[in-house]
Amino acid sequence: MGERQDAVRNRARLVAAAEDVFREQGAAAALEQVAARAGVGRATLYRHFPDRAALVAAVYTHRVSALAAHVAALPAPTRLVHLVVEISELQLDTPGLLTVLRTAPDGSARLTEIGGRARALLGSALTAARAHGTIREDVTLEDVLLTFAMVEGVIALEPSTSAPTAVRRAVQLTLRGLLTEEAARAPLPRGVGTEHRHVVRSGHL
Repeated sequence: MGERQDAVRNRARLVAAAEDVFREQGAAAALEQVAARAGVGRATLYRHFPDRAALVAAVYTHRVSALAAHVAALPAPTRLVHLVVEISELQLDTPGLLTVLRTAPDGSARLTEIGGRARALLGSALTAARAHGTIREDVTLEDVLLTFAMVEGVIALEPSTSAPTAVRRAVQLTLRGLLTEEAARAPLPRGVGTEHRHVVRSGHL
């Protein structure tokens, strides 16, 4: 039992360390840096994550779980907007991670699995928004997902110094087209950002 608990802790440490290292050094950062940050050896890293794509997939899976727990505590009508803001900030936070999965031999299968969980989370938030009259009746889940494709484009085109402002403006403009007129007048929430990521890493979400 003790060995199993150690394995669970080591895996969690590696995922948290990967978030930090990828944020600081980019998606191509040496995996040895992740092991060092987590305080484990290379053998432990590769036992849990045999390649970079496996580690990146674990980061995304953890993010989806953390976001689900985070928005569950928010009022149902606001969950979709908060998710859009949070996911957009995470895209800005660690650009390049999706490319790792897209170019990996088994990346398509991993993306399908992670994407399915994210779609379910966003779909539930969309249903709640529609039930509370905060989203336009003709808006679909695919419309919401287009937001993140547009954010990717903004990140690719903008210098790093201006990307945060440009991404937030893009999200704001997109939400104006998705929300009802009354809901669109509400201020765009700030992402939980660094504080939220610390909570995610510490396991409180």
